[in-house]
Amino acid sequence: MADPVTLNTTDPAQTEAWAAEFAASMKAGDVLALDGELGAGKTTLVRGLARGLGIDPGTVSSPTFALMNEYEGGRLTLVHIDAYRLSGPDELASLGWERLIDDPTVVIAVEWPSKIEGALPPERTTTIALQHIGEHSRTLTVTPPRGWTTCPTTGKRVPPDSPTWPFADRQAQLVDLYGWFAGKHTISRPVDPERDDLSDIPHATEDPASDQTD
Repeated sequence: MADPVTLNTTDPAQTEAWAAEFAASMKAGDVLALDGELGAGKTTLVRGLARGLGIDPGTVSSPTFALMNEYEGGRLTLVHIDAYRLSGPDELASLGWERLIDDPTVVIAVEWPSKIEGALPPERTTTIALQHIGEHSRTLTVTPPRGWTTCPTTGKRVPPDSPTWPFADRQAQLVDLYGWFAGKHTISRPVDPERDDLSDIPHATEDPASDQTD
């Protein structure tokens, strides 16, 4: 798992702006677990997610009594669940959880995720913990999903199913390869042909003409 990232916001507008930027990296199937006390800014963060997905943030409200709100019209459908009044993950069935968790057009944000512990897929769930540090200031601690890693070239988060894992993209992969050619990387010990598998390393083919004598 990649290390958590911590940042501070000074007011709700900054929290919403950060969430809008974060939403640009979200893909279908992503789940956000939003931890924080009452008034920590969880619904503000969801408004930012909506804006970043191309959904009118003014339509977002806390689903405390409705339990779940769905917001369509953006790049992806945003499902906002407040699990505070749920007694366990079994009650998610009434919300159509099985349909939502497998829907290829949906991202899910869950407030009070501890109420449904075990229901969120660890390989797809990012945890965002919000904490009061002042009247309007908040600390956000973002923990990427289990199995994600950090690109050694760009520092961006990379899911385990990325075709260029552990690199963020093809360009980052090429930059790292250039580093090897430029001698910027080293190995911890010499290669031992008797212990190391060299079968994948291409060998130069011999020129048959080199064995011929005049």
